[in-house]
Amino acid sequence: MTVAMRISFDDCAIKFSNNATLQHLYGYHGPLVGIKYNQTTQITRAGCLAVCGTGTDYYTWNDVSSTLTTWILPVVGTMLQAPFESNSTRRTLLALARWIGSPIASLSYVLWNIKVSAKAALMVDMAVKYDETPDRKTDFGSMRDSMYLLLVMNQYALKPDVVQYSKKEAECLLRIALFSRDLELTDTNKSLRVMRRILARELREMRRRGAVPGEHSSFGLSLSSPSANTYTVFVSIGWFLFAFALSVEGAFNNLGQNTTAHDLALGCLLAWFPILIMCSVVDRNPIAAEAIRKKLNALVDHVRNALHNEEHRNHFMETFRDHPEFEKLKIRVDDIANAEENAYEFFEDFAGQARVRWHYGAAHPILSDIEDCYIAHKGRNWLADERDARMNLVLGTINAEGLMWFDIREFWQIASAVLIVAGSCGGAFALSYFTPTVGLGCRSGGYTIFFCVALGLIIVEMTVWLATSPYQMNVPWLDWITRRLRTYTVFKTLEDNTQQRWSNLKRTTSSFSFKVESQFIRLVVWFVLLVPTRNRRAKRASVKTNLEKAIRRIGALSTQKKWERFFFRPIEVFNATWLVYIVLAQTFGWYKTCDCVTSNWAGKGGYLDFSVQDTSNSVWVLWYWTAGTLMTGLVLLFSMFYITVEWCQQSFLSTEDYDAAMDGLRMTRDYRLLTYWFRAIFRFVSRFTFDPLESLGVKLGLIRSRQKTLVWTKGHTYDPEPREQPPRPTRHEASPSIELTMYPDTFRPREDSAMQETPAMAHSLFPPAMTTRRPPNESDASFTEPTLPIYEQYRTSDESNRPLVRRPSDVHRSHAAPADRARARGDGRRRSSEITEGRSSSEYMLFPASPPADRPVFGGWLGLSTVQNRQRYQRANSDPGNPPFETGIEGDQGGLGIIVDEHVGGQPGP
Repeated sequence: MTVAMRISFDDCAIKFSNNATLQHLYGYHGPLVGIKYNQTTQITRAGCLAVCGTGTDYYTWNDVSSTLTTWILPVVGTMLQAPFESNSTRRTLLALARWIGSPIASLSYVLWNIKVSAKAALMVDMAVKYDETPDRKTDFGSMRDSMYLLLVMNQYALKPDVVQYSKKEAECLLRIALFSRDLELTDTNKSLRVMRRILARELREMRRRGAVPGEHSSFGLSLSSPSANTYTVFVSIGWFLFAFALSVEGAFNNLGQNTTAHDLALGCLLAWFPILIMCSVVDRNPIAAEAIRKKLNALVDHVRNALHNEEHRNHFMETFRDHPEFEKLKIRVDDIANAEENAYEFFEDFAGQARVRWHYGAAHPILSDIEDCYIAHKGRNWLADERDARMNLVLGTINAEGLMWFDIREFWQIASAVLIVAGSCGGAFALSYFTPTVGLGCRSGGYTIFFCVALGLIIVEMTVWLATSPYQMNVPWLDWITRRLRTYTVFKTLEDNTQQRWSNLKRTTSSFSFKVESQFIRLVVWFVLLVPTRNRRAKRASVKTNLEKAIRRIGALSTQKKWERFFFRPIEVFNATWLVYIVLAQTFGWYKTCDCVTSNWAGKGGYLDFSVQDTSNSVWVLWYWTAGTLMTGLVLLFSMFYITVEWCQQSFLSTEDYDAAMDGLRMTRDYRLLTYWFRAIFRFVSRFTFDPLESLGVKLGLIRSRQKTLVWTKGHTYDPEPREQPPRPTRHEASPSIELTMYPDTFRPREDSAMQETPAMAHSLFPPAMTTRRPPNESDASFTEPTLPIYEQYRTSDESNRPLVRRPSDVHRSHAAPADRARARGDGRRRSSEITEGRSSSEYMLFPASPPADRPVFGGWLGLSTVQNRQRYQRANSDPGNPPFETGIEGDQGGLGIIVDEHVGGQPGP
């Protein structure tokens, strides 16, 4: 019996070349590829095993350390930048196994998400004219928030009942929540538009900072000091690219050295991994996925509760009275209102970055519907008629499949993912296969196994989805053939017999499965009882009961879940483990055995030439090394270029600073204009590639009809006449003189009130993402009675109902006319909506939840009843240079001692 040990091919070569008997017995005389015949150096596989042994010629530490520093550490550093979930070890391990074990499927999902977000960014860009970048508090700013919220929703799995049984109603509810502005909410005094603005702001703040190069940036512009982990992703990817460049230089500088060639092949094999990590920069996950899910569901619940209110629902539908399909829309909205209370808990688990198999998301169906019914037809400046646009976006045509339907364009993303992984593995294969000994061996064979398993996984995954998904294919020609065949008696009899046999087969299979389960339970119980125990009867009953419950739980799983648990996950874990083995074997030299170096799997191998074992002297080395390196290098270069361009074109949606976002949008438009003709060429080519494929998909029933597509243009043809807007009061630029009123020390803020973990979220209407510290008087409600005058709220004694020295606010109340006060009460709701939509959302989180009509007149329009005390004085207006307006105050004296000169700038007062 031969014992494996460490061997040395150098010693073996000397022994073989100096022994004529060994050359006669084990010399190789077969065909050779790329090298010349040499009897003293070429030995068969059997001779190698006999002369050299069955051991391994491990690499020296110098070679191992070189591979570690060149490839292993950069790959580990890149892997650590993957979009992991916090405090979720099991989901993290499963996601890692899926990313590594099934790279084609993972890249397909992520690339599709990038394509969807690119469509949303294009729609926002095309909403206004080319040279326009409107302010944040406009219809354009609101549409930007809505699209960003939709992209965040796209990263969460939808409730299966919603997808399967409430298709149109579910999409309609989401479109109302995202695009409507006329629905009045019942459980908050904020408008739906302001609610979306607040939520979008919070989601941008909670987006992982590793996603962009700067805390407030767009299109690669850093406008503030970057955080510690800002450049981590890019540094890790840059490190990998630098290592790849070093390997290329080292391989071609030492042309023919086999060790260097195999190290370069290892880098080529892993080239798809930094591409996947870089894709996660665009398709980025939030910091607290579970908290974001609750916030999104809270927004949908606000809308659902408002639609349950019949008065609000009817008022909302009246705004669409002139819609051509008003009656159908009214029935659809009524169906939403009459649904079960928990029927629309839309979002369940975080599913971004290919974590969840067969995740489709809500974004693409909604974007495709609004693109097909309105946006693609209008083109640039489609938001010019805001009312008409929102009417179509909210209640426009909805496809029959709702939130689950198939788009033929997904095949482009799958083909791109296959090309990326094939280019990586193909370059590695070329380097290892054609490095002597030429043939399929351990290295090239290992690369082939990894790629074939990854390709098989995506094929099976798509097949299972088509067979088990709620999406129903409509194949007209197949239905026609079936109807024609059923008119024949022979076919009908054959069909009935086939159905009967299928029923019998299912009954037989079910009976056999029950018998197998019973025998399995008995076998497990028998093994357990082999261990001595005091109460064997109780132990037997406990084990049997637990096994039966486990079997019932497995039987209750859906078909997709069974495939996932018992097929996909084990295969993905195997493939990931196989890739780890390849990396370790190349690092430590586990492949330097007689079986591996002779390349005897397939091809022209089966021998070893000691003279080219370490350095190849073939004239073809330069050519096949160049071919393999270019194959991987081009895939790596173009993939990263595409991802970088997509990030630059989409980042203005997620950028927290609005001015920086608009700078990025202007740069995006300039880039699109410069590259317009390149895209025009691509569209011309797609007319002969994609268009026929789409037509074939319609004929086969994969898709219902061809979709209209929005194309980027600089010019616009849609420029409707502006609708008449009700007159708004003139706001005069005045220079107010502010008199500050000091309040008692009793109401000095606590020192720890200034130390909040997330100050911008302290007054959020949505469930908080993290704990915030604040004193009791900084809650959402007022800490004093809002109906009292401002000076009575801060009284410290009951000495007098009116102070001897009249305060400015008291002077103001004495000048307020009763008629003006009544008018202010009547218009309170309208003023609240207009003012809150015209100001920063973070400031108006301070408003109380009570109706505007119940507030004091001057407190309502200034918001004084709930303004937080800061440094012992009250601030009436945080916008510099903008005095109060629409107050109904007679005279020239404002509340809180603000004296306004209405004749500043030469303009008379009203």
